[in-house]
Amino acid sequence: MRPGFVAIGAWMIATAATAQTAEQGQYAGQLRAIFTAVASGTCPADLMADGLLKAYQDQLPRMAPDLKAAGPVKTITFVQAEQISGERYEQYRVNFTNGAPSKWTIGGLRNGKFQSVYSLGD
Repeated sequence: MRPGFVAIGAWMIATAATAQTAEQGQYAGQLRAIFTAVASGTCPADLMADGLLKAYQDQLPRMAPDLKAAGPVKTITFVQAEQISGERYEQYRVNFTNGAPSKWTIGGLRNGKFQSVYSLGD
């Protein structure tokens, strides 16, 4: 193989790797804000659609102490995104200061508010 072909081959591999950049999550900041608010005993109405807000308010007496005990979020790692009925849903692995990591899904963003934020556990 000629040196020129080796250089072209290396350039093509590097270009292909750059083009296949991993997808990034868009909702990690909002998910962190929801955790922080709920742990302090409130539900962020500016981030939650009416149905989600009502569900969280109903569960707040149980969720707030659990999230407070888990401690601050150490890391939120994007896992994947899905389109369901034309809406984006993102899954994250969340590590709190205390406790085991858990998977959370956030999505259904309409008019700046989320329709869904939940964990099915691990």
